[in-house]
Amino acid sequence: MGTVEDLKHEVANLRKLLDQAQRAGQRKPAASVPAVYQPDLPAVVRYPLAEFAAGRGRNVPLPESVQEIAEVIGRRNAVRLVEGTRSTGARKWRRQLYVPGSIPEDHRIASMIGIEAAIKLSHSHANCILELPSCHGLRKAYMADHALRQWDAGASVAEIGREMGVEIKTAQTLLDQAEYWCRRLKG
Repeated sequence: MGTVEDLKHEVANLRKLLDQAQRAGQRKPAASVPAVYQPDLPAVVRYPLAEFAAGRGRNVPLPESVQEIAEVIGRRNAVRLVEGTRSTGARKWRRQLYVPGSIPEDHRIASMIGIEAAIKLSHSHANCILELPSCHGLRKAYMADHALRQWDAGASVAEIGREMGVEIKTAQTLLDQAEYWCRRLKG
C-alpha cells in the first residue's frame, strides 16, 4: 500500500514540474474577470417588490445582509438589487453580485439603483461579492397583499391563482395568510 501511495505522489509532482516547464517563458495571464457573471438587464425592468418594500411593506423585516446594504443605499434600492440580480449556479435562491471598486455610469448596478446609490455601494462594499438572499418573507407578504387586494376587488380564488401564476391551493393559502401579513403591514 505504501509503495502505491509513494508512486501517486511522485506522479503528481512530475505533473506539476511538467506543467511548470510548459508554462516557462509564457506571459502571465491577465487579471481575470470576477467569477460571477451577470448578463445585461432587459430593456424594460419593473421592480414591484422594491416598490412594495418601500411602501406598504416597509415594516416587513429584511434579511440581515440586505438590511446592511439598505443602511447604505436605502431600502428600495437594496431590494432592487435583490430583484435585479439573477440566481447563479444550481441553487435558485443563491444570488451573487460583484461590486467593483469604481462604478461607471453605464454599469448594470448603476442602471438598477442609480449612479449616486451605486457609488455609495461601491465605497462601502468595493471589490466584494455580495450574497443576496431572496427576501422570502417580503415576497410572501407581497404575494399575500396582492392576493387580498384582488379578492377585495371581487376576484375568485381561481382567478387570483391564474393571474398570479400559482395553483388554486396556493392562492387560497395566500388569502388565509393575508390577515397575518396585514397586521404586520400596518405595524
